[in-house]
Amino acid sequence: MKNKIGPGGLLVAAAGCFWGTTGIFSHLFGAYGLTALMMSFLRALAAVLLITPLMLKKGRSSFFLSKRGWMIAIVQGITTQTIFSCTYFSAITHLGMSSAVILLYTSPIYVTILSRILFGERVTGKKVIALIVTFIGCALTATGGIFDLSGLSTYGLLMGLISGFMYGMLSITGRYIGEEDDPVSITYFTIVIGLIGLTILARPWNCTGIVVDLKFVIIVLTCGLFSSVLPYMLFSFGISKLKEASMAPILASVENIAATLFGYFIFYEAVGIYRVAGIALVLMSIVIINMSNDGKHKG
Repeated sequence: MKNKIGPGGLLVAAAGCFWGTTGIFSHLFGAYGLTALMMSFLRALAAVLLITPLMLKKGRSSFFLSKRGWMIAIVQGITTQTIFSCTYFSAITHLGMSSAVILLYTSPIYVTILSRILFGERVTGKKVIALIVTFIGCALTATGGIFDLSGLSTYGLLMGLISGFMYGMLSITGRYIGEEDDPVSITYFTIVIGLIGLTILARPWNCTGIVVDLKFVIIVLTCGLFSSVLPYMLFSFGISKLKEASMAPILASVENIAATLFGYFIFYEAVGIYRVAGIALVLMSIVIINMSNDGKHKG
């Protein structure tokens, strides 16, 4: 059977691992009493500050995009940054973290459907099995096998489903990046546009009482680097090399494994048999999708 992941898939998986560091910074920011939206704003702000010197070093040409490049950056900035943050954190507020994460990982379903419509990718039995295994694996790693539906909110459910769709848009829009546009530039302007939206939502000018010391600055900058700059760049490079966009969210689901392991080794969080099973299922889904010999066709 033909290996389907290749270098592009490895880059996407690496992006997922870096996104898995987000929980680390959530713990660190928690000591400062920041809201989730404020954390997102600071992460985007740090990312822009970190990428700008690289853009300047690359020269003026890095600040120019094609018409298609601008459209991709604008759509990604609005959907995968601003709207995603708003809906995801609303879901967390109304449902709790575990339920919100489960709904977030409905994204491979949306990507598979849209990939069929837009790119003619086949929806095969192996791909459906991989999607189901991924979803169950993510659910187990997020909840530890404890599913509490007593506080189910219709509004929270809707926000969670929308956040999953917006998360999936990164895989869809990334497929349209052409050779004429630098993925680094696309990433930069995506985050800049997202930062504008997050500034409006988070209203940092109303956030008072934060002790801005050297430790806080280091946390903000490292958060921007590891949970935003590196994963978005890796994902942008990786998705352009994948043969099928629907593989991307399955590969990126290693984020859950990384987050669980980071929580265990850094904060001594309990793992348990259900989370171990979830990790195994996520890995199994990647094996399934990689060993599939499904082709891509139009029609």
